[in-house]
Amino acid sequence: MQTAAQISNLLRCDCSSSGDFDRIIREGFPWESVSYVKENLSLTDGELARILDVSERTLSRLRQTRKRLTTAASDRLYRLIHIFTFAWEVFEDNNAAKQWLHQPQVGLGGRIPIDFIRTEAGAREVEDLLGRIEYGVVS
Repeated sequence: MQTAAQISNLLRCDCSSSGDFDRIIREGFPWESVSYVKENLSLTDGELARILDVSERTLSRLRQTRKRLTTAASDRLYRLIHIFTFAWEVFEDNNAAKQWLHQPQVGLGGRIPIDFIRTEAGAREVEDLLGRIEYGVVS
């Protein structure tokens, strides 16, 4: 399973435990974390705005002011990275994980994983599918 170090590296924060992540999520991730994730996961502004549940205009404002995300948006960003690191672990390749997140999946009823992870319930579905893939269950 994903390590705190992998997630911490992708979020550009110094976190080594769930308690550390909880603290920084409550404080709000800084814009630098958001920017790094966006670049490394090849996300468009529209995709990132949908994942964070903010408008593209709000995203642009955050970029300009370099403010921290809200707790809710930080939680969504953490969820995205948690799922991405799991996909990276399953496919053993960064690019394969990114591609998989952006392509319709039969195991999700033809929906795209990146769209599914906007909610906790959707994220659990994506994790379940990744678990089935990891263990060779036809999905």
